[in-house]
Amino acid sequence: MKMKKQILTTTLIFLTSVIYGQTKTPTIESGIRIQHTEFIPYDYSRRVTDADPYWGIKVNKLRNNTKTINPFFLIYKNFEKGFSLEVDYSKIQIERANYDTDFILENQISRRKNYSINNERSDLKFNAYFHPNQQFSELFAFGLGIRKIDRIRNASDLNYSIEEKFISLGPQIVFKSKIPITEQLSFNLGIDLYHTQGKRHYNYSSLFYSPSDNYSYVETVKGNGNTIGIFRGFETNLSLKYNFLENFNIAIGYNYNYSYLKYENLNDFRYYSTSIYRTIEIQNTKYSNGKELIRGFFISASTVF
Repeated sequence: MKMKKQILTTTLIFLTSVIYGQTKTPTIESGIRIQHTEFIPYDYSRRVTDADPYWGIKVNKLRNNTKTINPFFLIYKNFEKGFSLEVDYSKIQIERANYDTDFILENQISRRKNYSINNERSDLKFNAYFHPNQQFSELFAFGLGIRKIDRIRNASDLNYSIEEKFISLGPQIVFKSKIPITEQLSFNLGIDLYHTQGKRHYNYSSLFYSPSDNYSYVETVKGNGNTIGIFRGFETNLSLKYNFLENFNIAIGYNYNYSYLKYENLNDFRYYSTSIYRTIEIQNTKYSNGKELIRGFFISASTVF
């Protein structure tokens, strides 16, 4: 009997905090996150995948691929009408990320250091949430959204230049929940399931000349203009949020954004010519798909007005 009373009391306290811990008047919350982020781009992931079937080749862990970024967000809440709107933007860029590749031949290991080209990705999303229960508005919400992913890989030097670019857009299904722990402290969970796609732009050119032996070559790779990049994935946010002075929030949390890039209609052409053969060689080139991961812990601060 005593145990039942304790459970009942705890339940009543929880429901009271849920009801009185939220306001019915429309509010706008704006904030920024400081996130220590690890970025594993798809070009590195597919090198790992491509090397797996071959004995004697091992691609080691990627280095120099972390950065502190500052995503920002804006949230409009109108619980009286049962909906909320959210805008969120993040961007990360890494340069000179590198990894070692081991080659095993005749019981000897040869190690080569490889540098990835510059990788940049930005995610802009706009979500509309429906709150089915006005009495427990923030306990559970779901909705639809639009996500825009801009994805760029590029590099240039004296002898070569390369750029691959996607501008993709698509829908997402979103869920979120705010679970009060105390009157000021809450646990927050958000999940986005997204599918975006967009046209791919790709160019590569390389030129080399050696005056000592009078040798030169020219190489160019051109995309066909019809290739599409498809990003399918999900993003999860977990955080503990503390409210103070009524209109201010601070939070600590973890962000995990996973996606898988798939090429459609990929049909690049490689043109290659040397001073020795003095012919133009044309080859059809294809790339494997690859997964992409952005993750990290963050601290955020926001204000409500």
